[in-house]
Amino acid sequence: MKGYIPAEKIEEVKTKANIVDIVSEYITLKKTGRNFVGLCPFHREKTPSFTVNPEKQIFYCFGCGEGGNAISFLMKLNNVSFPESVRHLAAKLGITIPVRQMSEGEKRFLSEKEKFSRINQMAAERFRKNLSSDMGEVARDYLKKRGIDDSVVRSFGLGYSPEGWRRLKDYFSSMGIPLELVRKAGLVITNDNGQSYDRFRGRLIFPIVDLNGNIVAFGGRGIGKEEPKYLNSPESPVYIKGNTLYGLYQTKGEISKKNNAIIVEGYLDLLSLWSVGTRNVVATLGTALTRNQVELIRRFTRNVSIIFDPDEAGRSAVERSLKLFLEEEMHARVVILPEGYDPDDYVRKFGREALENVIVQSPPMVDYYIEKIIGGDNTLEENVDSVKDSISFIRNISNLVQRNLFIKRVSEKLGIDQGLMKDEVNKARVGSQKFARQGESPKKETEKVDIVELSLIHMVIEYPDRIPVVVNEKIFGYFLSNGLREVGEALIESLNRGEIKNISDVMNDLPDSSIKEELLKLAMVERPFNREVIDRVLDDTIKKIRLKWYKKRRKSIQGELIRAQRMGDTGLCERLVMEKGRLLKEEKMLQA
Repeated sequence: MKGYIPAEKIEEVKTKANIVDIVSEYITLKKTGRNFVGLCPFHREKTPSFTVNPEKQIFYCFGCGEGGNAISFLMKLNNVSFPESVRHLAAKLGITIPVRQMSEGEKRFLSEKEKFSRINQMAAERFRKNLSSDMGEVARDYLKKRGIDDSVVRSFGLGYSPEGWRRLKDYFSSMGIPLELVRKAGLVITNDNGQSYDRFRGRLIFPIVDLNGNIVAFGGRGIGKEEPKYLNSPESPVYIKGNTLYGLYQTKGEISKKNNAIIVEGYLDLLSLWSVGTRNVVATLGTALTRNQVELIRRFTRNVSIIFDPDEAGRSAVERSLKLFLEEEMHARVVILPEGYDPDDYVRKFGREALENVIVQSPPMVDYYIEKIIGGDNTLEENVDSVKDSISFIRNISNLVQRNLFIKRVSEKLGIDQGLMKDEVNKARVGSQKFARQGESPKKETEKVDIVELSLIHMVIEYPDRIPVVVNEKIFGYFLSNGLREVGEALIESLNRGEIKNISDVMNDLPDSSIKEELLKLAMVERPFNREVIDRVLDDTIKKIRLKWYKKRRKSIQGELIRAQRMGDTGLCERLVMEKGRLLKEEKMLQA
Protein backbone atom coordinates (compact mmCIF):
# COMPACT_ATOMS: atom_id res chain seq x y z
CA MET A 1 0.00 0.00 0.00
CA LYS A 2 1.29 3.45 -0.90
CA GLY A 3 2.19 5.30 2.30
CA TYR A 4 1.92 2.17 4.46
CA ILE A 5 4.01 2.47 7.62
CA PRO A 6 4.71 -0.47 9.97
CA ALA A 7 2.66 -0.24 13.17
CA GLU A 8 5.76 -0.47 15.36
CA LYS A 9 7.23 2.59 13.65
CA ILE A 10 4.05 4.57 14.18
CA GLU A 11 4.17 3.58 17.84
CA GLU A 12 7.82 4.64 18.07
CA VAL A 13 6.97 8.04 16.60
CA LYS A 14 4.09 8.52 19.05
CA THR A 15 6.26 7.47 21.98
CA LYS A 16 9.17 9.78 21.17
CA ALA A 17 7.15 12.80 20.00
CA ASN A 18 6.54 15.44 22.66
CA ILE A 19 3.37 17.31 21.78
CA VAL A 20 4.37 20.42 23.73
CA ASP A 21 7.62 20.73 21.75
CA ILE A 22 5.84 20.13 18.45
CA VAL A 23 3.00 22.61 19.05
CA SER A 24 5.46 25.19 20.40
CA GLU A 25 7.03 25.37 16.95
CA TYR A 26 3.79 26.94 15.66
CA ILE A 27 2.26 28.85 18.60
CA THR A 28 3.41 30.25 21.93
CA LEU A 29 2.36 28.08 24.86
CA LYS A 30 2.16 29.09 28.50
CA LYS A 31 2.06 26.59 31.36
CA THR A 32 -1.15 26.78 33.35
CA GLY A 33 -1.43 24.13 36.04
CA ARG A 34 -0.94 20.69 34.52
CA ASN A 35 -1.66 21.93 30.97
CA PHE A 36 -0.24 24.43 28.48
CA VAL A 37 -2.44 27.02 26.77
CA GLY A 38 -2.08 29.31 23.78
CA LEU A 39 -3.97 31.00 20.96
CA CYS A 40 -5.62 28.46 18.69
CA PRO A 41 -4.06 28.14 15.20
CA PHE A 42 -7.34 26.82 13.77
CA HIS A 43 -9.60 29.82 14.48
CA ARG A 44 -9.36 33.48 15.41
CA GLU A 45 -9.52 34.22 19.10
CA LYS A 46 -8.37 36.89 21.55
CA THR A 47 -8.34 34.79 24.72
CA PRO A 48 -6.28 31.56 24.63
CA SER A 49 -8.47 28.46 24.65
CA PHE A 50 -6.11 26.02 22.90
CA THR A 51 -4.99 23.51 25.55
CA VAL A 52 -2.19 20.93 25.44
CA ASN A 53 -1.96 18.11 27.97
CA PRO A 54 1.63 16.78 28.16
CA GLU A 55 0.70 13.79 30.35
CA LYS A 56 -1.79 12.38 27.85
CA GLN A 57 -0.07 13.86 24.77
CA ILE A 58 -3.26 15.42 23.41
CA PHE A 59 -4.58 18.90 22.54
CA TYR A 60 -8.05 20.41 22.55
CA CYS A 61 -9.42 23.85 21.74
CA PHE A 62 -12.34 24.83 23.94
CA GLY A 63 -13.17 27.56 21.42
CA CYS A 64 -13.54 25.68 18.13
CA GLY A 65 -13.50 22.02 19.25
CA GLU A 66 -10.42 20.93 17.30
CA GLY A 67 -8.44 18.25 19.09
CA GLY A 68 -6.23 15.21 18.80
CA ASN A 69 -2.59 14.22 19.27
CA ALA A 70 0.73 15.33 17.78
CA ILE A 71 0.15 13.48 14.52
CA SER A 72 -3.35 14.86 13.96
CA PHE A 73 -2.17 18.36 14.94
CA LEU A 74 0.24 18.40 12.00
CA MET A 75 -2.37 16.80 9.73
CA LYS A 76 -4.85 19.59 10.48
CA LEU A 77 -2.31 22.41 10.46
CA ASN A 78 -0.50 21.41 7.27
CA ASN A 79 -3.39 19.75 5.43
CA VAL A 80 -1.45 16.50 5.07
CA SER A 81 -2.34 12.83 5.36
CA PHE A 82 -1.65 10.55 8.31
CA PRO A 83 1.37 8.86 6.64
CA GLU A 84 2.77 12.25 5.64
CA SER A 85 2.42 13.54 9.19
CA VAL A 86 4.05 10.42 10.65
CA ARG A 87 6.92 10.60 8.17
CA HIS A 88 7.40 14.30 8.91
CA LEU A 89 7.63 13.63 12.63
CA ALA A 90 9.87 10.60 12.07
CA ALA A 91 12.32 12.71 10.10
CA LYS A 92 12.43 15.31 12.90
CA LEU A 93 12.98 12.60 15.50
CA GLY A 94 15.61 10.71 13.49
CA ILE A 95 13.44 7.61 13.07
CA THR A 96 13.92 5.63 9.85
CA ILE A 97 10.75 4.25 8.31
CA PRO A 98 11.36 1.29 5.98
CA VAL A 99 9.24 0.45 2.97
CA ARG A 100 7.81 -3.06 3.00
CA GLN A 101 4.84 -5.09 1.80
CA MET A 102 2.02 -6.08 4.17
CA SER A 103 1.62 -9.66 5.28
CA GLU A 104 -1.55 -11.64 4.57
CA GLY A 105 -2.57 -11.22 8.20
CA GLU A 106 -2.25 -7.45 8.00
CA LYS A 107 -4.27 -7.39 4.78
CA ARG A 108 -7.19 -9.10 6.55
CA PHE A 109 -7.38 -6.19 9.00
CA LEU A 110 -7.84 -3.65 6.21
CA SER A 111 -11.06 -1.66 6.33
CA GLU A 112 -13.39 -1.56 3.35
CA LYS A 113 -12.09 1.87 2.38
CA GLU A 114 -8.50 0.68 2.57
CA LYS A 115 -9.41 -2.24 0.32
CA PHE A 116 -10.88 0.13 -2.25
CA SER A 117 -7.79 2.33 -2.02
CA ARG A 118 -5.60 -0.70 -2.69
CA ILE A 119 -7.75 -1.78 -5.63
CA ASN A 120 -7.61 1.72 -7.11
CA GLN A 121 -3.84 1.82 -6.62
CA MET A 122 -3.45 -1.54 -8.38
CA ALA A 123 -5.64 -0.34 -11.25
CA ALA A 124 -3.67 2.89 -11.57
CA GLU A 125 -0.38 0.98 -11.77
CA ARG A 126 -1.89 -1.24 -14.45
CA PHE A 127 -3.09 1.77 -16.44
CA ARG A 128 0.34 3.42 -16.19
CA LYS A 129 2.07 0.29 -17.47
CA ASN A 130 -0.40 0.13 -20.35
CA LEU A 131 0.42 3.71 -21.32
CA SER A 132 4.14 3.01 -21.55
CA SER A 133 3.65 -0.28 -23.43
CA ASP A 134 3.18 -0.87 -27.14
CA MET A 135 -0.59 -0.81 -26.56
CA GLY A 136 -0.33 2.76 -25.28
CA GLU A 137 1.24 4.26 -28.39
CA VAL A 138 -2.04 5.75 -29.58
CA ALA A 139 -2.58 7.40 -26.18
CA ARG A 140 1.01 8.73 -26.05
CA ASP A 141 0.58 10.25 -29.52
CA TYR A 142 -2.65 11.90 -28.39
CA LEU A 143 -0.97 13.41 -25.31
CA LYS A 144 1.90 14.68 -27.44
CA LYS A 145 -0.54 16.44 -29.76
CA ARG A 146 -2.17 18.08 -26.75
CA GLY A 147 1.20 19.31 -25.45
CA ILE A 148 1.24 17.00 -22.40
CA ASP A 149 4.83 15.81 -21.84
CA ASP A 150 6.20 12.93 -19.79
CA SER A 151 6.78 15.03 -16.66
CA VAL A 152 3.06 15.89 -16.52
CA VAL A 153 2.15 12.25 -17.14
CA ARG A 154 4.30 11.23 -14.17
CA SER A 155 3.10 14.03 -11.88
CA PHE A 156 -0.55 13.10 -12.37
CA GLY A 157 -0.11 9.35 -12.89
CA LEU A 158 -1.85 9.29 -16.27
CA GLY A 159 -2.54 5.90 -17.79
CA TYR A 160 -4.31 4.08 -20.58
CA SER A 161 -6.99 1.41 -20.74
CA PRO A 162 -6.76 -0.39 -24.11
CA GLU A 163 -9.65 -1.80 -26.07
CA GLY A 164 -10.94 -5.08 -24.71
CA TRP A 165 -13.89 -6.04 -22.56
CA ARG A 166 -12.22 -7.92 -19.70
CA ARG A 167 -8.55 -6.96 -19.46
CA LEU A 168 -8.79 -5.33 -16.05
CA LYS A 169 -11.41 -7.76 -14.76
CA ASP A 170 -9.20 -10.72 -15.65
CA TYR A 171 -6.18 -9.02 -14.05
CA PHE A 172 -7.96 -8.62 -10.72
CA SER A 173 -9.25 -12.18 -10.92
CA SER A 174 -5.67 -13.41 -11.41
CA MET A 175 -4.66 -11.42 -8.30
CA GLY A 176 -7.39 -13.04 -6.20
CA ILE A 177 -9.39 -9.82 -5.73
CA PRO A 178 -13.14 -10.50 -5.32
CA LEU A 179 -15.15 -9.29 -8.31
CA GLU A 180 -17.73 -7.64 -6.06
CA LEU A 181 -15.09 -5.33 -4.56
CA VAL A 182 -13.84 -4.38 -8.02
CA ARG A 183 -17.42 -3.69 -9.09
CA LYS A 184 -18.08 -1.51 -6.02
CA ALA A 185 -14.92 0.42 -6.81
CA GLY A 186 -16.50 1.25 -10.17
CA LEU A 187 -13.88 -0.45 -12.32
CA VAL A 188 -16.14 -3.14 -13.77
CA ILE A 189 -19.82 -3.15 -14.72
CA THR A 190 -22.24 -6.05 -14.37
CA ASN A 191 -25.13 -6.07 -16.84
CA ASP A 192 -28.65 -7.45 -16.40
CA ASN A 193 -27.49 -10.84 -17.65
CA GLY A 194 -24.89 -11.09 -14.89
CA GLN A 195 -21.96 -10.56 -17.26
CA SER A 196 -19.14 -8.32 -16.03
CA TYR A 197 -16.82 -6.20 -18.15
CA ASP A 198 -14.37 -3.30 -17.82
CA ARG A 199 -15.83 0.20 -17.42
CA PHE A 200 -12.90 1.92 -19.15
CA ARG A 201 -11.99 0.68 -22.63
CA GLY A 202 -9.89 2.49 -25.22
CA ARG A 203 -9.50 5.55 -23.00
CA LEU A 204 -6.84 7.85 -21.59
CA ILE A 205 -7.05 7.51 -17.80
CA PHE A 206 -6.86 10.33 -15.23
CA PRO A 207 -6.53 9.08 -11.62
CA ILE A 208 -8.54 11.22 -9.19
CA VAL A 209 -6.66 11.69 -5.92
CA ASP A 210 -7.92 12.95 -2.56
CA LEU A 211 -6.03 15.32 -0.26
CA ASN A 212 -4.33 12.38 1.46
CA GLY A 213 -2.80 11.21 -1.81
CA ASN A 214 -5.12 8.21 -2.15
CA ILE A 215 -6.52 7.33 -5.57
CA VAL A 216 -10.30 7.36 -5.09
CA ALA A 217 -11.63 7.25 -8.66
CA PHE A 218 -10.75 7.59 -12.35
CA GLY A 219 -11.75 9.70 -15.31
CA GLY A 220 -11.45 8.30 -18.82
CA ARG A 221 -11.31 10.28 -22.07
CA GLY A 222 -12.00 8.62 -25.37
CA ILE A 223 -9.23 9.22 -27.89
CA GLY A 224 -11.15 7.88 -30.83
CA LYS A 225 -14.87 7.92 -31.52
CA GLU A 226 -15.84 6.57 -28.10
CA GLU A 227 -19.07 7.90 -26.60
CA PRO A 228 -19.40 9.54 -24.25
CA LYS A 229 -16.20 11.51 -24.72
CA TYR A 230 -15.61 11.54 -20.95
CA LEU A 231 -16.49 8.67 -18.63
CA ASN A 232 -16.01 8.89 -14.87
CA SER A 233 -16.06 6.41 -11.99
CA PRO A 234 -19.37 6.25 -10.15
CA GLU A 235 -19.47 7.28 -6.50
CA SER A 236 -18.17 4.65 -4.09
CA PRO A 237 -17.33 4.26 -0.40
CA VAL A 238 -14.12 6.26 -1.05
CA TYR A 239 -15.37 8.71 -3.66
CA ILE A 240 -18.05 11.39 -3.55
CA LYS A 241 -17.87 13.59 -6.62
CA GLY A 242 -18.96 16.78 -4.86
CA ASN A 243 -16.26 16.38 -2.19
CA THR A 244 -13.31 16.05 -4.57
CA LEU A 245 -11.37 18.39 -6.84
CA TYR A 246 -9.12 17.05 -9.58
CA GLY A 247 -5.48 18.01 -9.13
CA LEU A 248 -5.79 19.67 -5.72
CA TYR A 249 -3.43 17.15 -4.13
CA GLN A 250 -0.71 18.12 -6.63
CA THR A 251 -1.44 21.87 -6.76
CA LYS A 252 -2.36 22.79 -3.17
CA GLY A 253 1.19 23.94 -2.36
CA GLU A 254 1.28 26.33 -5.31
CA ILE A 255 -2.25 27.55 -4.53
CA SER A 256 -1.21 28.34 -0.97
CA LYS A 257 2.04 29.97 -2.15
CA LYS A 258 0.30 32.23 -4.72
CA ASN A 259 -2.76 32.71 -2.50
CA ASN A 260 -5.02 32.13 -5.48
CA ALA A 261 -6.73 29.17 -7.11
CA ILE A 262 -7.66 29.06 -10.78
CA ILE A 263 -10.75 26.90 -11.23
CA VAL A 264 -11.34 25.12 -14.54
CA GLU A 265 -13.79 22.46 -15.64
CA GLY A 266 -11.82 19.63 -17.21
CA TYR A 267 -8.82 17.37 -16.72
CA LEU A 268 -7.00 18.56 -19.85
CA ASP A 269 -7.66 22.22 -18.99
CA LEU A 270 -5.76 21.69 -15.75
CA LEU A 271 -2.95 19.67 -17.32
CA SER A 272 -2.44 22.21 -20.10
CA LEU A 273 -2.11 25.05 -17.60
CA TRP A 274 0.26 22.95 -15.49
CA SER A 275 2.34 22.20 -18.60
CA VAL A 276 3.02 25.89 -19.27
CA GLY A 277 3.89 26.60 -15.63
CA THR A 278 0.54 27.81 -14.25
CA ARG A 279 0.18 25.37 -11.38
CA ASN A 280 -2.20 27.01 -8.91
CA VAL A 281 -5.17 25.36 -10.60
CA VAL A 282 -7.91 22.82 -9.80
CA ALA A 283 -10.65 21.19 -11.89
CA THR A 284 -14.28 20.58 -10.89
CA LEU A 285 -14.65 17.20 -12.61
CA GLY A 286 -17.05 18.72 -15.11
CA THR A 287 -19.73 19.86 -12.66
CA ALA A 288 -20.75 23.08 -10.92
CA LEU A 289 -18.88 23.70 -7.70
CA THR A 290 -20.36 22.33 -4.50
CA ARG A 291 -20.11 23.82 -1.03
CA ASN A 292 -17.76 21.04 0.07
CA GLN A 293 -15.44 21.76 -2.86
CA VAL A 294 -15.41 25.47 -2.02
CA GLU A 295 -14.52 24.62 1.58
CA LEU A 296 -11.65 22.45 0.31
CA ILE A 297 -10.24 25.38 -1.68
CA ARG A 298 -10.73 27.72 1.29
CA ARG A 299 -8.24 25.69 3.31
CA PHE A 300 -5.49 26.99 1.05
CA THR A 301 -6.70 30.37 -0.19
CA ARG A 302 -9.60 32.81 -0.09
CA ASN A 303 -8.91 34.06 -3.62
CA VAL A 304 -10.17 32.26 -6.72
CA SER A 305 -10.37 32.88 -10.46
CA ILE A 306 -13.16 30.94 -12.20
CA ILE A 307 -12.81 29.93 -15.85
CA PHE A 308 -15.96 28.28 -17.17
CA ASP A 309 -17.20 27.84 -20.72
CA PRO A 310 -18.82 31.03 -22.11
CA ASP A 311 -22.13 29.29 -22.87
CA GLU A 312 -25.42 29.29 -20.96
CA ALA A 313 -24.45 26.23 -18.90
CA GLY A 314 -21.14 27.84 -17.96
CA ARG A 315 -22.87 31.09 -17.07
CA SER A 316 -25.31 29.26 -14.80
CA ALA A 317 -22.44 27.35 -13.16
CA VAL A 318 -20.64 30.64 -12.45
CA GLU A 319 -23.76 32.18 -10.92
CA ARG A 320 -24.24 29.20 -8.58
CA SER A 321 -20.56 29.29 -7.64
CA LEU A 322 -20.64 33.02 -6.81
CA LYS A 323 -23.29 32.40 -4.15
CA LEU A 324 -21.06 29.83 -2.48
CA PHE A 325 -17.99 32.06 -2.59
CA LEU A 326 -19.91 34.95 -1.05
CA GLU A 327 -21.29 32.76 1.72
CA GLU A 328 -17.76 31.52 2.49
CA GLU A 329 -16.40 35.10 2.38
CA MET A 330 -14.04 34.36 -0.49
CA HIS A 331 -12.89 36.72 -3.23
CA ALA A 332 -13.62 35.54 -6.76
CA ARG A 333 -12.85 36.78 -10.24
CA VAL A 334 -14.78 35.56 -13.27
CA VAL A 335 -12.48 34.92 -16.23
CA ILE A 336 -14.22 35.25 -19.59
CA LEU A 337 -12.31 33.74 -22.52
CA PRO A 338 -13.08 34.61 -26.15
CA GLU A 339 -15.94 32.70 -27.74
CA GLY A 340 -14.93 29.21 -28.82
CA TYR A 341 -11.96 28.90 -26.46
CA ASP A 342 -11.58 26.79 -23.35
CA PRO A 343 -8.49 27.14 -21.10
CA ASP A 344 -6.73 24.27 -22.89
CA ASP A 345 -7.24 25.81 -26.35
CA TYR A 346 -6.41 29.32 -25.19
CA VAL A 347 -3.17 28.58 -23.39
CA ARG A 348 -1.89 26.35 -26.20
CA LYS A 349 -2.54 29.05 -28.79
CA PHE A 350 -1.64 32.23 -26.89
CA GLY A 351 0.59 30.99 -24.05
CA ARG A 352 0.81 31.35 -20.30
CA GLU A 353 1.40 35.11 -20.16
CA ALA A 354 -1.68 35.88 -22.25
CA LEU A 355 -3.87 33.73 -19.99
CA GLU A 356 -2.47 35.32 -16.84
CA ASN A 357 -3.17 38.78 -18.28
CA VAL A 358 -6.77 37.79 -18.93
CA ILE A 359 -7.06 36.56 -15.35
CA VAL A 360 -5.59 39.77 -13.89
CA GLN A 361 -7.98 41.89 -15.97
CA SER A 362 -11.05 39.77 -15.21
CA PRO A 363 -13.87 41.39 -13.22
CA PRO A 364 -14.45 40.70 -9.51
CA MET A 365 -17.62 38.73 -8.86
CA VAL A 366 -19.50 41.86 -7.73
CA ASP A 367 -18.90 43.53 -11.10
CA TYR A 368 -19.63 40.33 -13.01
CA TYR A 369 -22.93 39.81 -11.22
CA ILE A 370 -24.01 43.41 -11.77
CA GLU A 371 -23.03 43.62 -15.44
CA LYS A 372 -23.52 40.10 -16.78
CA ILE A 373 -26.27 38.57 -14.67
CA ILE A 374 -28.44 41.58 -13.86
CA GLY A 375 -27.57 43.35 -17.10
CA GLY A 376 -29.00 46.69 -18.19
CA ASP A 377 -31.63 48.45 -20.30
CA ASN A 378 -34.27 45.95 -19.23
CA THR A 379 -38.05 46.29 -19.33
CA LEU A 380 -39.98 47.08 -16.15
CA GLU A 381 -41.01 43.45 -15.79
CA GLU A 382 -37.41 42.27 -16.26
CA ASN A 383 -36.20 44.77 -13.64
CA VAL A 384 -38.78 43.49 -11.15
CA ASP A 385 -37.56 39.95 -11.75
CA SER A 386 -33.95 41.12 -11.35
CA VAL A 387 -34.78 42.70 -8.00
CA LYS A 388 -36.36 39.46 -6.75
CA ASP A 389 -33.40 37.40 -7.95
CA SER A 390 -30.95 39.86 -6.40
CA ILE A 391 -32.68 39.77 -3.02
CA SER A 392 -32.53 35.97 -3.05
CA PHE A 393 -28.84 36.17 -3.97
CA ILE A 394 -27.79 38.92 -1.54
CA ARG A 395 -29.57 37.53 1.52
CA ASN A 396 -27.02 34.68 1.71
CA ILE A 397 -24.05 37.04 2.05
CA SER A 398 -22.98 36.82 5.69
CA ASN A 399 -20.37 39.59 5.58
CA LEU A 400 -22.14 42.89 6.34
CA VAL A 401 -19.75 45.04 4.29
CA GLN A 402 -20.05 42.81 1.21
CA ARG A 403 -23.81 42.65 1.61
CA ASN A 404 -24.19 46.44 1.77
CA LEU A 405 -21.85 46.84 -1.20
CA PHE A 406 -24.03 44.53 -3.27
CA ILE A 407 -27.19 46.31 -2.19
CA LYS A 408 -25.71 49.69 -3.18
CA ARG A 409 -24.49 48.51 -6.58
CA VAL A 410 -27.69 46.61 -7.46
CA SER A 411 -29.86 49.56 -6.38
CA GLU A 412 -27.86 51.92 -8.58
CA LYS A 413 -27.99 49.52 -11.52
CA LEU A 414 -31.75 48.96 -11.34
CA GLY A 415 -32.64 52.50 -10.26
CA ILE A 416 -34.45 51.63 -7.04
CA ASP A 417 -34.24 53.10 -3.55
CA GLN A 418 -31.27 51.67 -1.63
CA GLY A 419 -33.07 51.78 1.71
CA LEU A 420 -36.03 49.86 0.29
CA MET A 421 -33.71 47.24 -1.20
CA LYS A 422 -31.92 46.89 2.13
CA ASP A 423 -35.21 46.40 4.01
CA GLU A 424 -36.29 43.66 1.60
CA VAL A 425 -32.96 41.86 1.90
CA ASN A 426 -33.12 41.99 5.71
CA LYS A 427 -36.66 40.57 5.68
CA ALA A 428 -35.50 37.74 3.42
CA ARG A 429 -32.52 37.03 5.70
CA VAL A 430 -34.74 36.76 8.79
CA GLY A 431 -37.02 34.29 7.00
CA SER A 432 -34.18 32.18 5.63
CA GLN A 433 -32.37 32.06 8.99
CA LYS A 434 -35.57 30.96 10.76
CA PHE A 435 -36.07 28.23 8.17
CA ALA A 436 -32.43 27.16 8.49
CA ARG A 437 -32.73 26.88 12.26
CA GLN A 438 -35.84 24.75 11.89
CA GLY A 439 -34.06 22.53 9.40
CA GLU A 440 -31.00 22.16 11.60
CA SER A 441 -32.76 21.09 14.80
CA PRO A 442 -33.00 17.36 13.96
CA LYS A 443 -29.30 17.32 13.10
CA LYS A 444 -28.39 18.86 16.45
CA GLU A 445 -30.49 16.23 18.18
CA THR A 446 -28.59 13.39 16.49
CA GLU A 447 -25.25 14.89 17.51
CA LYS A 448 -25.99 14.62 21.27
CA VAL A 449 -23.71 12.21 23.11
CA ASP A 450 -25.06 9.99 25.88
CA ILE A 451 -23.13 11.25 28.92
CA VAL A 452 -23.43 7.96 30.87
CA GLU A 453 -22.16 5.79 28.00
CA LEU A 454 -19.43 8.37 27.30
CA SER A 455 -18.41 8.25 30.95
CA LEU A 456 -17.96 4.47 30.82
CA ILE A 457 -15.78 4.75 27.68
CA HIS A 458 -13.71 7.41 29.43
CA MET A 459 -13.26 5.18 32.49
CA VAL A 460 -12.01 2.15 30.54
CA ILE A 461 -9.59 4.33 28.55
CA GLU A 462 -8.20 5.75 31.78
CA TYR A 463 -8.27 2.33 33.50
CA PRO A 464 -7.69 -0.28 30.75
CA ASP A 465 -7.28 -3.00 33.37
CA ARG A 466 -11.06 -2.71 33.92
CA ILE A 467 -11.86 -3.69 30.31
CA PRO A 468 -12.20 -7.42 31.28
CA VAL A 469 -14.97 -6.39 33.70
CA VAL A 470 -16.79 -4.63 30.86
CA VAL A 471 -16.30 -7.64 28.60
CA ASN A 472 -17.70 -9.98 31.23
CA GLU A 473 -20.76 -7.76 31.68
CA LYS A 474 -21.25 -7.53 27.86
CA ILE A 475 -22.29 -3.94 28.49
CA PHE A 476 -21.53 -2.59 25.02
CA GLY A 477 -24.45 -4.64 23.74
CA TYR A 478 -26.68 -2.36 25.85
CA PHE A 479 -25.29 0.88 24.40
CA LEU A 480 -27.88 3.00 22.56
CA SER A 481 -25.19 5.03 20.79
CA ASN A 482 -23.76 3.16 17.80
CA GLY A 483 -20.71 5.41 17.71
CA LEU A 484 -19.82 4.86 21.37
CA ARG A 485 -20.48 1.13 21.03
CA GLU A 486 -17.98 1.00 18.16
CA VAL A 487 -15.37 2.80 20.28
CA GLY A 488 -15.89 0.33 23.11
CA GLU A 489 -15.69 -2.71 20.84
CA ALA A 490 -12.51 -1.33 19.27
CA LEU A 491 -10.93 -1.07 22.73
CA ILE A 492 -11.80 -4.72 23.40
CA GLU A 493 -10.42 -5.84 20.04
CA SER A 494 -7.18 -3.99 20.74
CA LEU A 495 -6.83 -5.64 24.14
CA ASN A 496 -7.42 -9.05 22.54
CA ARG A 497 -4.51 -8.30 20.21
CA GLY A 498 -2.33 -7.48 23.18
CA GLU A 499 -2.55 -3.71 22.68
CA ILE A 500 -3.67 -1.14 25.23
CA LYS A 501 -4.96 2.09 23.70
CA ASN A 502 -4.54 5.38 25.54
CA ILE A 503 -6.56 8.50 24.77
CA SER A 504 -4.01 9.63 22.17
CA ASP A 505 -4.38 6.32 20.30
CA VAL A 506 -8.16 6.55 20.39
CA MET A 507 -7.98 10.04 18.83
CA ASN A 508 -6.14 8.54 15.86
CA ASP A 509 -8.94 6.05 15.27
CA LEU A 510 -11.89 8.43 15.65
CA PRO A 511 -13.19 10.67 12.86
CA ASP A 512 -14.01 14.27 13.74
CA SER A 513 -17.33 14.04 15.56
CA SER A 514 -19.18 15.08 18.69
CA ILE A 515 -17.98 11.84 20.34
CA LYS A 516 -14.36 12.73 19.71
CA GLU A 517 -14.89 16.26 20.95
CA GLU A 518 -16.63 15.20 24.17
CA LEU A 519 -14.00 12.54 24.91
CA LEU A 520 -11.25 15.13 24.51
CA LYS A 521 -13.05 17.48 26.89
CA LEU A 522 -13.22 14.74 29.52
CA ALA A 523 -9.61 13.73 28.95
CA MET A 524 -8.38 17.27 29.62
CA VAL A 525 -9.47 17.04 33.27
CA GLU A 526 -8.10 14.82 36.02
CA ARG A 527 -8.85 11.11 36.00
CA PRO A 528 -12.57 10.74 36.67
CA PHE A 529 -12.16 8.70 39.86
CA ASN A 530 -9.29 7.31 41.90
CA ARG A 531 -8.61 3.59 42.13
CA GLU A 532 -10.26 3.29 45.53
CA VAL A 533 -13.73 4.04 44.14
CA ILE A 534 -13.42 3.18 40.42
CA ASP A 535 -14.94 -0.30 40.78
CA ARG A 536 -18.04 1.02 42.54
CA VAL A 537 -18.48 3.84 40.05
CA LEU A 538 -18.00 1.44 37.16
CA ASP A 539 -20.66 -0.90 38.56
CA ASP A 540 -23.08 2.02 39.01
CA THR A 541 -22.47 3.22 35.47
CA ILE A 542 -23.04 -0.25 34.01
CA LYS A 543 -26.30 -0.48 35.99
CA LYS A 544 -27.52 2.90 34.69
CA ILE A 545 -26.77 1.90 31.08
CA ARG A 546 -28.64 -1.37 31.46
CA LEU A 547 -31.69 0.29 33.08
CA LYS A 548 -31.86 2.84 30.27
CA TRP A 549 -31.68 0.06 27.69
CA TYR A 550 -34.48 -1.91 29.43
CA LYS A 551 -36.68 1.18 29.51
CA LYS A 552 -36.23 1.86 25.81
CA ARG A 553 -36.68 -1.80 24.88
CA ARG A 554 -39.93 -2.05 26.87
CA LYS A 555 -41.23 1.05 25.13
CA SER A 556 -40.31 -0.43 21.77
CA ILE A 557 -42.04 -3.73 22.59
CA GLN A 558 -45.18 -1.85 23.65
CA GLY A 559 -45.31 -0.19 20.25
CA GLU A 560 -44.80 -3.53 18.49
CA LEU A 561 -47.52 -5.07 20.66
CA ILE A 562 -50.04 -2.38 19.68
CA ARG A 563 -49.30 -2.91 16.01
CA ALA A 564 -49.58 -6.71 16.37
CA GLN A 565 -52.96 -6.34 18.11
CA ARG A 566 -54.23 -4.13 15.29
CA MET A 567 -53.12 -6.73 12.76
CA GLY A 568 -54.76 -9.53 14.76
CA ASP A 569 -51.47 -11.46 14.98
CA THR A 570 -52.16 -13.53 18.11
CA GLY A 571 -48.92 -15.51 17.96
CA LEU A 572 -46.78 -12.38 17.77
CA CYS A 573 -48.77 -10.77 20.59
CA GLU A 574 -48.10 -13.75 22.85
CA ARG A 575 -44.36 -13.68 22.10
CA LEU A 576 -44.14 -9.94 22.75
CA VAL A 577 -46.07 -10.23 26.03
CA MET A 578 -43.69 -12.98 27.18
CA GLU A 579 -40.64 -10.92 26.20
CA LYS A 580 -42.05 -7.88 27.99
CA GLY A 581 -42.59 -9.93 31.13
CA ARG A 582 -39.09 -11.34 30.98
CA LEU A 583 -37.61 -7.86 30.62
CA LEU A 584 -39.61 -6.56 33.57
CA LYS A 585 -38.38 -9.44 35.72
CA GLU A 586 -34.75 -8.83 34.72
CA GLU A 587 -35.13 -5.11 35.34
CA LYS A 588 -36.49 -5.67 38.85
CA MET A 589 -33.61 -8.01 39.65
CA LEU A 590 -31.20 -5.33 38.44
CA GLN A 591 -32.80 -2.69 40.64
CA ALA A 592 -32.80 -4.94 43.71
